[in-house]
Amino acid sequence: MSEYQYYRFECSDGFLNSKQRDALREISSRAEITATSFQVFYHYSDLKADPEDVMLNHFDTGFYYANRGSIDTYIKLPAGTIPDALLGFETHGFYVYQTQEWQLLTFSIEEYCEYFDDEDAEGFAQHLTGLRNDLIRGDWRLLYLMWLRGSEADNELDVIPLIEFDFYHLSDALRAFAALYDISPTWIKALALTLSAEPHHKVKQTPLQPEDWLNSLTETDKNNLLITLFEQGQLTRHQALAMTTEKSADKEEDYRYWLTPSTLEPYIHQAHIQWQQEQAAALATQQAIEAAEKEKALIDMYNQREHGWHEAQAHADRTCASGYDQASRFLHQLFDAYQLKGDTHTFEQRFKQFIATNHKRKALLDRLTDLIR
Repeated sequence: MSEYQYYRFECSDGFLNSKQRDALREISSRAEITATSFQVFYHYSDLKADPEDVMLNHFDTGFYYANRGSIDTYIKLPAGTIPDALLGFETHGFYVYQTQEWQLLTFSIEEYCEYFDDEDAEGFAQHLTGLRNDLIRGDWRLLYLMWLRGSEADNELDVIPLIEFDFYHLSDALRAFAALYDISPTWIKALALTLSAEPHHKVKQTPLQPEDWLNSLTETDKNNLLITLFEQGQLTRHQALAMTTEKSADKEEDYRYWLTPSTLEPYIHQAHIQWQQEQAAALATQQAIEAAEKEKALIDMYNQREHGWHEAQAHADRTCASGYDQASRFLHQLFDAYQLKGDTHTFEQRFKQFIATNHKRKALLDRLTDLIR
């Protein structure tokens, strides 16, 4: 048992009724429970239920971490949302539990070595609803990220359909997932290159028009929707579709193009070179921005140089360590500003006056040794 454990579960569709909230209170007397969420942390204790059961019975997304380095992300989908062909690969850290009603996806890390706290957990958890919505809409890139993670360690990983998703432009949620689960940017780019060169399936994400959907419903479907709406007080689009759409598992697509580690391998070196070039370009751009900002700040300092000399002396007159630190900061900025303007002779004259005024303040002078000539 870990010294510290954090659990966070949320509803994306619907609300927790009073019976569900009572059941959750039995699981944890100290949890923060709302109509859509459950959050609790433990020191030397644990949740009185399996997180998977909590997810299946009550929630749509969940997140767990422990200070021993364990991290679990949970996403629950209506049964049939994702074809079995995309869930058939087995890799460490990815688990699928299917019932007649649900597909529960679990993404795990056993040893996360970076610093992680509740603020990090809350920040990442905000992306889970978006990831879930994407999966329901037919954007299955999250599964490909886990496949890539597994293929780095297993060159015999099970195949997955090669479908033309956009891996050049990831959403903020997908980038956050890739960063947390340490999925190589090189391998993501290699997958994008693979799709550009190899035969693949087109993405089928045709939005269903409301009028067409309503006309396709049977009277039984409509009655079930109305009953659920009356009982819950609301009904989301995802819930309605899950209740009325035939399960995709009953009409699996005949996939002909498959992604394998050997298919990906020829593009990894090229992807690595491209990624290095992009990183170098991004660094150069950032350095140019920082240089421009620094130059502007120095120009502003030069234009207000009398104020800068006054502030340096005022901080020196405080005769304390923090005052000397501030005085040194102003003087170094003044030096850079005068140097930028090619006016170092004037700086030297004013600086000699400053030294003469403060010649007894050894602690201050020690901070200025690089400026004293």
